Amino acid sequence: MTSLTAASGAGAVAKHEPSRYGVLSAAFVVMFFVASIALFSVFLNPLSEQHGWTPAEVSLSYSIFQTVMAVTGIFSGRISDKFGPRTVMLVGGFVFGLGWFLTGMADSLPMLYICHGLIAAVGNGLVYNPALTTAQRWFPDIRGKASGILLAAAAIGPATLAPVANALSSAFGVSNALKILGVTFWVTITVGSLFVHPAPADYRPKGWEPPVADRPATVASAQTGDDGSFDFKAMLTSPRFYILLAVYAMAATSGTMLVGAVSSISQEHVGAVGTMTAAAFGAMAVSISTISNFLGRLTFGALYDKFGAFKCLSLMLVITALAMVAMSFAYNAVFFVACVIVLGFAFGALLVIYPPLTGETFGTKHLGVNYGIMFLGYALGAWIGPRLATGLHSEAYGYRIAFYAAAGITVLGLVIVLLLAAKVKKTGTMMPVRK
Repeated sequence: MTSLTAASGAGAVAKHEPSRYGVLSAAFVVMFFVASIALFSVFLNPLSEQHGWTPAEVSLSYSIFQTVMAVTGIFSGRISDKFGPRTVMLVGGFVFGLGWFLTGMADSLPMLYICHGLIAAVGNGLVYNPALTTAQRWFPDIRGKASGILLAAAAIGPATLAPVANALSSAFGVSNALKILGVTFWVTITVGSLFVHPAPADYRPKGWEPPVADRPATVASAQTGDDGSFDFKAMLTSPRFYILLAVYAMAATSGTMLVGAVSSISQEHVGAVGTMTAAAFGAMAVSISTISNFLGRLTFGALYDKFGAFKCLSLMLVITALAMVAMSFAYNAVFFVACVIVLGFAFGALLVIYPPLTGETFGTKHLGVNYGIMFLGYALGAWIGPRLATGLHSEAYGYRIAFYAAAGITVLGLVIVLLLAAKVKKTGTMMPVRK
């Protein structure tokens, strides 16, 4: 236990609080395991072969999972804001582990969709949002670094656990591997959740004062010591919410296109490389994208605290647009890998930027539910990106038209961000002025 000082706008009140770095460490463990949705790709072919399902039928469970998880995150955020994160996360960890365990028993597609796409997804939504937003509230002074560390855990978790999942499947069969993972997820998330404590209201680390741009947007809130936080109803009445939601979707489009189709794109653009088959090169491209995404999350987490949300978001969008155009000409293996590295690095920034950006714009008091709603912008981009790749692909032009379309959407997002940044600079506050 570490003695910290909690201060409100009206004055400081000394009290003993849990170590905020202990909370961050616990949240890191939770995020490491709850981000394991990416492991499902390991079981795609084994489940298809075992039950006679097509890969498309199995992969539909992944799409259902993402949608249910995003919607559940809204409600989990609100419940967590009201009752505290620990109970919500403990329940979520059990439901998440149960969903994976029951997936190992599923012998029909409807059961697969219910056990994995619904039950496990609900558990994920109950855990992910509270873990992320609770840790954010403990670090108002270094929002970007805290976000970067947690989202890095979400990136390296699947990369680390994928070989384990594959080994379990080979040794014990896909059904038993899913059951083992289900129990593992339940235990690890439960242990981590026990050490996640909510931050005091309007928490400030000792000796830290919020910058002018983060202070209340109204005279009344400044006088009362209220941080001016918007609840979700107030947020939904603010035009700025819809602007940021649209930018989130636009910024996510290119990255989700890459994640969803990088193996197929690499095989069409480059094919076999030396003794490496086209499929093997595609798999390598996926790994490279994951590693660069991880590095991007850590890097932009640090840059966020130094340069702020809009400069980081603008940089991310510029890099993404240029890399998407470059990708359309990337038929050489080295050049293609370079484009994948740059795109993965830039895409890693997005999920790091948006949680603290949401907190700066609408306050942190209701961050759980507010970011849950804002995350729907990412979910929208995740639907658009992969469909651009498949819908605009043609024999004559390959993926080139899709790359140009994604780059155009990214540039539109950049223009909106620059206009919004100019308005914030003029008003002198990140938070919208209430009417």
